Amino acid sequence: MREHKEDAARSIILYMLVCLAVFFLIFLLNQKSVYTADDYMYHFFWEGSRPSAETRVLDRIADIPLSLKNHAERFNGRIISHALVMFFMMHDKVLFNICNSLMYLLLGWLLLIHIERDHRRWRAGYAAVIYLAMWVFLPVTAHTLLWLSGACNYLWMTVLALVFFLPYHLYMSTPSDSEKYQVLKGVLIVPVGLAAGCSSENIGGAVILLTALFVAYWVWKRRKVPFWSVTGILSAAVGMMMLLSAPSSRNRMTSGGFQLTVYLKRIREIIGFSYHYILLPLIILLILVFVLIRNRKKEHREWITSLIIPFFYCVAGAASVGALILSPIIMGKSWILAVCFLMIAIGQVYKEIRTDGYDIIKPVKAFLLILTFYSGIRYTCAFYDISRTYEEVQEQIAMIEEQKAQGIMDVKVYLLTPSGNISNVTENTPNVSADCGSWFNQWMACYYGVDSITGMERDAVYE
Repeated sequence: MREHKEDAARSIILYMLVCLAVFFLIFLLNQKSVYTADDYMYHFFWEGSRPSAETRVLDRIADIPLSLKNHAERFNGRIISHALVMFFMMHDKVLFNICNSLMYLLLGWLLLIHIERDHRRWRAGYAAVIYLAMWVFLPVTAHTLLWLSGACNYLWMTVLALVFFLPYHLYMSTPSDSEKYQVLKGVLIVPVGLAAGCSSENIGGAVILLTALFVAYWVWKRRKVPFWSVTGILSAAVGMMMLLSAPSSRNRMTSGGFQLTVYLKRIREIIGFSYHYILLPLIILLILVFVLIRNRKKEHREWITSLIIPFFYCVAGAASVGALILSPIIMGKSWILAVCFLMIAIGQVYKEIRTDGYDIIKPVKAFLLILTFYSGIRYTCAFYDISRTYEEVQEQIAMIEEQKAQGIMDVKVYLLTPSGNISNVTENTPNVSADCGSWFNQWMACYYGVDSITGMERDAVYE
């Protein structure tokens, strides 16, 4: 008994050490990641995509709702994520850096609990695999995990979706729900469902589909359908309708009408992004499914039931990707939920194989070793590249302040060195250009209180 308690304590300590290490490493990258692209724009009360004479700093929480209303009418209806962006832009960035690092930890915890609900079976090794796989497999890490505007739209909304799914998943795996507090549970899940449905166009759709699949399965199996599960789906549907009914969302979906060439182009883009982001985890999943089916058939055991939940996650993930055919702009960031669902499915099938008593620890350890080595190299390269950009941005800020002190309001700054690292937030995002009239230059000039900002090459004469 004493040895069992010691093993449990050691396991908890190791798990916490993994979490602390992950938090520290992600926090370092957040600290070095700079404002870029839309970040400067959301520092101000939203009136349009360009600053004007009436543009003012967003400095009161009470201003956020009206700013979001303008945003929904003219840009998009993602009020939850952009409310977060506006809130963080009102505070020192260190607040976002801490919260975002915690959100990365929370995503890993949610993936783990969607795989194995019994926390007593969690191991430091499992957590390490989850966090390493997140770093390697989640798409466009800079834009989904580190960029302030991007993380609020993708990382945070994925966490919101998984939180909403959690009670459905727990009830699916262990269908026991007390008659007590059914109405209270049904009421409490409503705001979460509204927020999850309104999170984004493809995540909101996946929210509704996955929960509907779970409920349909319970009906088919003649299990009791809890009251909260129905109100949850309905609230998510209402949230999705709110998102799609925003004037800007309607305009984006209906612009251009139906053109076959446009949809064929989008299909090609979806296939291309899917090949890039989900092919490897999909292959891993298929290998594990093959092993599970082969082992069960050898023992003349049923295997279909064990694959139902992973199948539901895969269907919802595929739907979150397929929905992008309606989007006028398709970006790799939108694959984050599909990748997370694949990771959950992989973990669930692996758990079934281990439950059957088959030892596949050696290949898993080999995979973990490769993952660790690759992640270490990738993280090191990312850290140095992000740090270089951070120093260059600090240099830009110093140049702006120096010229302002001299009374120069049409300032010039050095252009950033182009980055080729997918973890650098300035990679493939708008930044200072040689055109002082570009929208980014205008917003950055507004942010630093000067008339204009013009980028110049580093070998240019700086006066």
